[in-house]
This record gives sequence, structure tokens and C-alpha cells, in this order.
Amino acid sequence: MQFREQGKKIQCIRSFYDPVSKRSRQKLVSAFDRYTDKFPSVEVAELTEPERQELAVWFEARQAVKAERLNQKRVMSAAGTLVELAQSIRATGAAMTDSEAAATWGALSGVAKALRKVGHPKPKRESLAVVVVLGQADLLADVVEPVGGVTPSSSMGV
Repeated sequence: MQFREQGKKIQCIRSFYDPVSKRSRQKLVSAFDRYTDKFPSVEVAELTEPERQELAVWFEARQAVKAERLNQKRVMSAAGTLVELAQSIRATGAAMTDSEAAATWGALSGVAKALRKVGHPKPKRESLAVVVVLGQADLLADVVEPVGGVTPSSSMGV
């Protein structure tokens, strides 16, 4: 059994030997929509049981590849989608209901868990380092300690 994608259809082609011409011949046995997501049971009624099983294995493998491609597309566009979501929330934040906000927080939590589970921990925030500009005076560098190490008492009002 051969399966050929032809335009908007998938064709099921049976090969058989023709003793008259002493050659192998092909016959189109069945065809169904290329974009279907469910196994086509009505369209493949003319297939034998082994051919139907072969089609089922082929169709399942095709669906697995299709799902993997869709998952890859979602992963590749996830950051952009989240950026767009943030912009939309900022633009119409008051229009969001409490249940929609709770569902969004839950979904974000699920994304964080999934990222951690596959080995992508949350990146550490970069600490804000003190930047010293050349020529800028340090105000506390010139402070002199009190004479004799005496500190004013709290009763002096200082």
C-alpha cells in the first residue's frame, strides 16, 4: 500500500501484479481529505484489513509529526506571545475579569513549572551594581571619626 499526498487529498494506492502484461499495476483504492485530524473510516471502506492497519499506522505517525511541529512552533513563538500578552494587559488591564486574571496567573505558573521541569531554571536577577563615575566625590569618605573615639550620647539631642 502506498500513500500519496496529491493536492488537497491523500490517495491510497494498491499495487498488484498483472499477469497479462507481466507488470505491476497500481490502482487508486481510496482518497480522503489531507487536512483531516481524525482517522477516515468511511472513505477507506474499500481497503482490506491489513491495508487498513497499515493506513492506521501511517496516519498515527503523520499525526505525531504534525503535533511535534506544532509544539515546536509554539515553543519558538512563546516569548513573543507573552510580550504581546503583557502589552495587551497594560493597554486594557481594567477590562480583564477576576476569573480571567486568575486563569492567566495559573497558566503562567504552569509555564514556570514546565520550564523548571525540563531544566530551565528561572534566571537570577542581575544585581544593580553601584556605578562610580570618575570625578564623583564619595560624600562619606571625608567623614572624620569623633576625637578620642567618643560618640555623642543620645541625651545630647544630636
